[in-house]
Amino acid sequence: MAGIVLLALTSMLGSIIIADTASGDAAAINRAGALRMQAYRLLATRLGDDDTAGQRTDRLAELDRSLASPLITERLPDDPRHALNRQYRTIVEQWREALRPMLRGASASPPAAIAARVDDFVARIDRLVGLLQREAEARLQRLRLLQGIILFLTLGLVFLAMYRLATEVIPPLRDLLDVVDRSRRGDFSGHTRYAADNELGLLSRTINQMNDSLSRIYGQLEARVEAKTAELERSNETLRLLYQAARRLNGAPPGDASYREVLDALAAVTGLGPITLCLARADAERAYLRLSTHGDDCPDFCRAPACKPCLDGGQHDAAPWVYRVSVSEAGRDYGVLLLQYPPSTPPQRWQRDLVETIAGLIATSISLSQGYAEQRRLALMDERAVIARELHDSLAQSLSYLKIQVARLQARARQTGADADTEAIVDELRGGLNAAYRQLRELLGTFRLKMTEAGLEAALEETVREFVHRGELAIRLDDRLDHCPLSPDEEVHVLQIVREALSNVVHHARASHCEVGLTADDAGRVTVRIRDDGIGLGGRSGQPDHYGTIIMRERAAGLGGQLELLEPAGGGTEIRLRFTPRLHRETTTTPRPGGTP
Repeated sequence: MAGIVLLALTSMLGSIIIADTASGDAAAINRAGALRMQAYRLLATRLGDDDTAGQRTDRLAELDRSLASPLITERLPDDPRHALNRQYRTIVEQWREALRPMLRGASASPPAAIAARVDDFVARIDRLVGLLQREAEARLQRLRLLQGIILFLTLGLVFLAMYRLATEVIPPLRDLLDVVDRSRRGDFSGHTRYAADNELGLLSRTINQMNDSLSRIYGQLEARVEAKTAELERSNETLRLLYQAARRLNGAPPGDASYREVLDALAAVTGLGPITLCLARADAERAYLRLSTHGDDCPDFCRAPACKPCLDGGQHDAAPWVYRVSVSEAGRDYGVLLLQYPPSTPPQRWQRDLVETIAGLIATSISLSQGYAEQRRLALMDERAVIARELHDSLAQSLSYLKIQVARLQARARQTGADADTEAIVDELRGGLNAAYRQLRELLGTFRLKMTEAGLEAALEETVREFVHRGELAIRLDDRLDHCPLSPDEEVHVLQIVREALSNVVHHARASHCEVGLTADDAGRVTVRIRDDGIGLGGRSGQPDHYGTIIMRERAAGLGGQLELLEPAGGGTEIRLRFTPRLHRETTTTPRPGGTP
């Protein structure tokens, strides 16, 4: 473009210069042509009859002025050897040396000679005019040549510019437009390959830098959107887990399948594990229930039955990467929730918060379950009290009346001297009524038994004190069920079996010492032993009046266990009850995902 502008300026400047130099050519040609007319006029004046000196002098002066006119002299080239200069000098010399004296009259030349000289002078003037004309035409030719050259150069530059535009400008522009169009559609991976050090190169580098910046910003935005999306999904999963946990654990007893489902869901949401729930009574040495997402096996860090370090908040040397959360509510501890995590990735804040919330829900559920159990226990006690009151007001009064009537009948038989068979029948009837009345009184005492909030242990201690006072019998209680909770029904059944066994010891065993022991093994199986140093069974367990043994067996069956009556080698009697509490039955029979119960 700059070359085209320069050529245009050169063309205009050359035209101006040539036009300026050729501006006097026409005047010079006209003035030179006028010399011919003036020469012929002088010739006519010289040869004419009306020739006067004054007129001839004027015309000679006019020709002198015309010949020396600047219009002609200024058209002469600077080169003295130029043909135009030589021709002009020849004309001037001829005029001044030969023709002017002849026309002035100083020579007596004949008219024919003068005319011939004038013709030669005019011929020379014609040649001068021709030279001036050719010189003017030469200038025009130079102008045409200059315009042609400039036109050719301009066309060459135009074709060169078009070629470079087609080869060096349009492809980069197409590349730029393609990159811009891809950027408009959201694809910032495009880059231009044009790297020249010009405006297009600067634009290409700028667009490449812009795409890099936009790609980086877009990637950061996508990462932030993905992070926010993942956070929202995690929040939704957390809320869903909390809702399902609250719904499933609402009052569910410990060991229910809902606890394991919640732990599995917690492990799935947090991505950590195994997660283990250990439930224990206050100040217990071991947990009475362990549920783990690791399956029925204990996790690697578990040291059961040495549960005290975990329950007290300590930590085994073999388990430094365990997050511990206390399962407690309103100052009451129910156990711990243990979460094992990789050493390099400790749980994040949201994971810890979620585990703590689930631990709180579990504590609330256990508290509600215990509340419901206490309500059921109180309802059961109230119902048994009502039954005892009804028995006392009906059957007990009838038995008392029958005892009185039998006593009167026995006295009457003695007074009338009844035969031996009649007295035996009356004695047997009186013994049966006394036994029935005693058993009814014991049954009423059983129905009126109170199970306080302290639970089975307090009730057993009260029972032991009662039977010690009743039979003057030394009874030792060894209760080791502090880590194995029983349901209200199970506590009532165990208490009634112990009371029935102690009643038999007091009334039939003639024992001086008795031991009551309650233990549980690692599998949660409970064993209740009542052993005395009395006379032993002696085959009396199968007699009809020993229906208490039958009742104990029925209660044992209700517990899902077995009752055994043994006679140890050292003498006495041992009643042994074995059963698995419902808590452990439900835990061990809960199906695992992808496994068998």
